[in-house]
Order: sequence, then C-alpha cells, then structure tokens
Amino acid sequence: MESTRVEPNSLIEGRAIGELQGVGRWQLSNDGETTIVRYDWRVETAKPWMNLIAPIARPVFSWNHNVVMGWGGEGLAKRLGVPLLSQPR
Repeated sequence: MESTRVEPNSLIEGRAIGELQGVGRWQLSNDGETTIVRYDWRVETAKPWMNLIAPIARPVFSWNHNVVMGWGGEGLAKRLGVPLLSQPR
C-alpha cells in the first residue's frame, strides 16, 4: 500500500500495487469513547493466473482476505492496547 491521502484523525487512503491493484480507504469516527474504523477495499487481481481462476476461487480469495484483515485488526488492537470489537465480514 502507498498512502495517497491523509486527513488526520478521520481518513487514510492508499493505493495497492502488486498481486492486487486498487484503492483502500480507512474512515475513522467515534462513538463516545469507541473509535470506529471502516475499511473499504476496492481491488482487482493483477496476475493472469488469478484472473483465470477467479470465477471459481472467489470464495477462497474472500476467505483469505478476511483472515488476513482479521490478523491485522488483532495486531493493531494489541499494539494499541485496546479490545477488537468486531471482525471483517
């Protein structure tokens, strides 16, 4: 990911380069003492073999993405010393 836009305390945008290409956007807001982070990820596969098998492998790609994002959320929460209140869908 390459950061392309930062609005302190509210937004981070980035561009994915590599096996996946596209953009990601982290929107931060709060609900009382809880910080809410919404991550939107709009990417496409960049490798020909991925594009070839995507129609049948989409569930595996989605599952893998959710696992990796879950690990990232757990790691970030641990580093910040806070509980992770939800996982990716």
